[in-house]
Amino acid sequence: MAVRQFIERAHRTDLKKMVLLTVIAGFANALLIVVINQVAILVAEAERPSWLETTAFLVAFILYYVCNKRALLRANSIIEGLLKDLRVEVVDKLRKSELRTVNDVGRGRLYSLLAYETNHLSVAFPLLVESFQQTVLLAAALTYLAYLSWAALLIFLFAILTGMLVYWSINQSYSDVMQKVTDQQARMLDLFGDILHGSKELRLNSKRRDDVSKTFAEASQNTEKLLTSAGEQWTMLVLLSAFVMYLMLGIVAFIFPHYVEDHSVIIFQLVPTLLFCLAPLSKIVAQSPMFLRANVGLQGIFSLEQELDAAGGTPPLLARKKGEKFQDFQQISFTGMLYNYRASDGDVSFTSGPWDLTLNRGELVFLVGGNGSGKSTALRLISGLYQRDAGQTAIDGNVVPNHDIAGARELFSALFGDFHLFDRFYGLENVSQADVDQYIDMMEMTDKVKSVDGSFSQLQLSTGQRKRLALIVALLEDRPVYLFDEWSAEQDVHFREIFYTRILADLKAKGKTVVVVTHDERFWHLADRVIKFDMGQIEWERPGVQTRQ
Repeated sequence: MAVRQFIERAHRTDLKKMVLLTVIAGFANALLIVVINQVAILVAEAERPSWLETTAFLVAFILYYVCNKRALLRANSIIEGLLKDLRVEVVDKLRKSELRTVNDVGRGRLYSLLAYETNHLSVAFPLLVESFQQTVLLAAALTYLAYLSWAALLIFLFAILTGMLVYWSINQSYSDVMQKVTDQQARMLDLFGDILHGSKELRLNSKRRDDVSKTFAEASQNTEKLLTSAGEQWTMLVLLSAFVMYLMLGIVAFIFPHYVEDHSVIIFQLVPTLLFCLAPLSKIVAQSPMFLRANVGLQGIFSLEQELDAAGGTPPLLARKKGEKFQDFQQISFTGMLYNYRASDGDVSFTSGPWDLTLNRGELVFLVGGNGSGKSTALRLISGLYQRDAGQTAIDGNVVPNHDIAGARELFSALFGDFHLFDRFYGLENVSQADVDQYIDMMEMTDKVKSVDGSFSQLQLSTGQRKRLALIVALLEDRPVYLFDEWSAEQDVHFREIFYTRILADLKAKGKTVVVVTHDERFWHLADRVIKFDMGQIEWERPGVQTRQ
């Protein structure tokens, strides 16, 4: 069971202390029942409780309260620590994983598992501790019931067995439904992402907006049906305890008088004891759907971890160490590079390659071609973000094996069309404030943005302005190779001129290798080489001066 596997990750000492406290609280709770039952008998016989019963009640209550409180607090501390470790562990595996693996997992699934499911576990685990305590209470209460009447105990066990058979039937159905709910919620989160990130496109195309709304409404309806079905199963589980209770009380009240001796003597002890036995049982049954839900969520997280483990990856620290030997390269060669985009059914939808390409130190190369010609894919293959399906990469004549690709990636700083601008200068903690201010001035952003405590003061800017900030971060990284995927597309005429004639020229002067995907034909002559892609293939390659318009 996933919940048990998860709990076993906790420190043994912490678990033992929590279990001990829970057991003491459970037995103290049971002692309260016995004392109250005994006092009820005394009152029925016109007697008053003695100091012994009073002391026993107070001691049992204090034990129950203190131990129960500490057990629940310890449970909360344990689960939050485990969840923290689990989140960090999954994110660590994500950052080590290759881009294709992360894309295959899907944003909706990641958000659902790491946010919703872990939060659900945070609530469910303390209840699991309480259920364990209720189990201890139930065991003690059953012992007391056996002391009062073996017949009553057998009747109780018969009723419980009947309920368990029904419970397991409902439980299986509920688990299946909750697994579908988890998958559907991931789909809903993906749709939320489309609606949020595609807000501009949706507002410009009413038909697309209607189609997206229709799809979301259908997904919402499916979610409603699944959750309604889950609610029906949960209702059956809750009503099951009432069924067991009245079945048992009915037997005691209507059948016992005919077959059990001294029924009239013990009936006043049996009924409250049976009800005390049912109280913890009802709690356990009522809380069981939360445990089932938690188990489904954990299974999803463990499954995600297994996928990431199977895909493999290189730790960032090891990647940096591997990358040290490539920093002084003079030439990078790509031979027979091939990459296949595959649809969900596995069919190839687009192929980049095979193509050969060589990049020299300090060289400025432009990649040109129509939309969909494979330029952006080529950048991802050059940088090692996409794992090639065929071909090889060589640095200064030495073939880079697959396990060293992560190290080779340390050569590159890239700005793709779907770039992400972080809210802090991550990995650049020791950057000079003067350097940042200089680059902000170079990007003509002084009147809009300041550098404050390792971050930009303002990120709510136009796409072109955000690209300038992302370029500042890339320049601060000071990598040997720079890749730009149509960076100038959202810039005005004035700043395009600055990008091509000043920024790229400065990078080249510093000995950086720069590869630029571009449609700006009037600047092609500035490149050392211009390479045209078409349908994933290199169509031609020319010196930049031969492309002058």
